[in-house]
Amino acid sequence: MPLTLPRRSLLACSAPALLAPSVRAQTGLPDKGLRILVGFQANGGTDIIARLIATQLQRRLGRHVVVENKPGDSGSVPGELVRKGAADGSTLAFLASTTLVARLGQADFPFDPLVDLAPVSLAGNWPMGLAVSPKLGISTFAEYLEYLKSSEPDRNKLGNTASDAFIQAFNLMFSKEVGVATKGVNFRGAAALVSDLAQGRIPAAVSGVVSLLQHHRGGRLKLLMTTGAKRLAVARDVPTARELGYPGLEVVEWFGYFAKAGTGTALIDEWNRQLHLVLDDRVLGSELAQLGLEVEASTPQEMAARIADHQKAWKERMQSVGMQPMNW
Repeated sequence: MPLTLPRRSLLACSAPALLAPSVRAQTGLPDKGLRILVGFQANGGTDIIARLIATQLQRRLGRHVVVENKPGDSGSVPGELVRKGAADGSTLAFLASTTLVARLGQADFPFDPLVDLAPVSLAGNWPMGLAVSPKLGISTFAEYLEYLKSSEPDRNKLGNTASDAFIQAFNLMFSKEVGVATKGVNFRGAAALVSDLAQGRIPAAVSGVVSLLQHHRGGRLKLLMTTGAKRLAVARDVPTARELGYPGLEVVEWFGYFAKAGTGTALIDEWNRQLHLVLDDRVLGSELAQLGLEVEASTPQEMAARIADHQKAWKERMQSVGMQPMNW
């Protein structure tokens, strides 16, 4: 027997299509397609999160919101493209804070986040995660340390997808905390990193937990530690660095949206308003939490303060392990 919906339900189902022009008319954003640029390859944690948020933005705004992958050095290409683009509010860069650490270690970094770009809003916070290949048969961080101190070849290789400066500093911090030197191995994206972990081609890796958590659940890798201030609600079995006795490894990173510097205040405020409304959605928040993201929106001013504090904190971390920060 065919399912027949009452008239009220039929009207409700068609409401988004009927309301789209009205919503479109009410927003102060440019009356054209909107672009979100992501500095990493498709299907990694950063890309998935950007697309989940963009989908909700598109539904709310009643217009096309495109996520474009612009992978490259340290994930910085979106910031560079936005810096060079028009200040019309049609394009935002979705940047990871780890990308901004690269500015402290790269003399020719292509933009200053507080001079060339205009902070719009934070999207959320996430810790780093340390994972091992399931081929090792290791289930705890203590067992991993024993493995590190063994005579196994290439045992100290630590894969990563972050910027050179970030992972160099983190590797030195990690080596200092646990007393064993590690060797960073860079990957162009999370997919290649996870594949090599799953196949046992690399023993361990450090990356944003947003790129690792779904594969931990799927058995392609084993998360042993996160660097957050508390355990993730969706991964209660994974201890924090502080719990394991390594408070110096407590690191919380974040995602944020940026426009071109000089974009009108009204446009920045409208983007901020729309992002707040989307990020406040409980269903979306639950989906993002499953990836390890703790949603947090902000004002542009709060985000600018976060950037300044983040750069200062990483400057001090780099100096503590003998690195000399640049662009400071």
